[in-house]
Amino acid sequence: MLLSLATTVLVVVAFVLPLGLLVRRQAVESAKVAAERDAQSVAALVALAVANSPEPDAVESSLGVLAEGTIVDLGDAIVGEVRPGQGSLIDAAARDTRTIAQDVEGGWEIALPVVVPSGVVVVDSLVTSAELTAGVFMAWLLLGALAVVLIAVAVWIADRLGRSLTSPIEDLARSAHRLAEGDLEARVDPTDPEEIRETGEAFNYLAGRLDQLLAEERESAADLSHRLRTPLTSLRLQAEALASDEERTALVGQVDRLERAMNQVIELARSRAAQPPSQSDLNDIVEERAAFWGVLAEEQGREMRVDLGEVGGAVALGQDDLGVLMDTLVGNVFAHTPAGSDFAVRTGTNASGTSFLEVSDSGPGFGGRIPFERGVSGGGSTGLGLDIVRKTTQGVGGTVEIDDRPEGGAVVRVVFG
Repeated sequence: MLLSLATTVLVVVAFVLPLGLLVRRQAVESAKVAAERDAQSVAALVALAVANSPEPDAVESSLGVLAEGTIVDLGDAIVGEVRPGQGSLIDAAARDTRTIAQDVEGGWEIALPVVVPSGVVVVDSLVTSAELTAGVFMAWLLLGALAVVLIAVAVWIADRLGRSLTSPIEDLARSAHRLAEGDLEARVDPTDPEEIRETGEAFNYLAGRLDQLLAEERESAADLSHRLRTPLTSLRLQAEALASDEERTALVGQVDRLERAMNQVIELARSRAAQPPSQSDLNDIVEERAAFWGVLAEEQGREMRVDLGEVGGAVALGQDDLGVLMDTLVGNVFAHTPAGSDFAVRTGTNASGTSFLEVSDSGPGFGGRIPFERGVSGGGSTGLGLDIVRKTTQGVGGTVEIDDRPEGGAVVRVVFG
């Protein structure tokens, strides 16, 4: 629209300004020609009247009513109404017996001498400045209105043409945002021009391909989880065959927990719908999982300290997710610190009133590394643990802070949103 506006204004100005000047010039020339024609007509009448009778009264009666601005100088009398400033050329025209026409103060004047037996009679006609430009202002108004209409029409057409281009692009942008937000059904209706239509078709192909790839990934995850059912069933049978009731109950409970996690993976893999948010008590889950890890810590000669402080209500994670998060942090301690290294688990509320879970140990620490990158590990593991913790926490608006303790060892603090 701006480009069309600038171009149209330049074109209109280039035509209207010269046209306006031409109109003014034409009006001036027309007024001068009319005055000169009137003067010549009166001069012919004067010559005829003087030939019949040189008396002023006879000449005046022969001429009749003269046009406004036209006078006849008979030498000793003037016929007609003299305008202010008129007559400055009469003496020169009578002396030189030649027609004189020029711009004077207040307008344009023509003095036309007529030689008669008694001397020289001068017909003088004065056109005022207002008469010279009569009708010019209205013509300029019409030209200006026409220019405004032309510019408005050009801008309107540019807007229509522009929207025919921008509307498909805006539709493409909206669909791209929907796709980014997880709506895999987002598509566009490809429309002309050809380049935008090709872009829309490419977007639709991309969205369809993403949907297909995600479906294949979900199926692969579900298939992989289902393949684990057979060894899990075998593990359950062996656990139930244990002689010790306490060991059998503990191991069967862990097998049940693993089976629930597998079922959850399959359900999430096969479902596109967002899962409803759930909550759980942080201290209850930490206490439950600490009891499980306490047995292993005792076997490895580790001292495990559990400090359950006052927390700010339930956290926005389900029991299974919160349990996995706790197991991941404590499991890292067992995986990356030597046997006998002590560790502590602490919960509480920070200054902003949000709950946190902190796991610290007396091992070698992180050594300045930030092990959040998936698949990268400095301890020979898969490199998924802390990345899972980070993504799970960020999913509920929380943060994960890791650092080395001044006295040695590592500390990981999960602040829940």
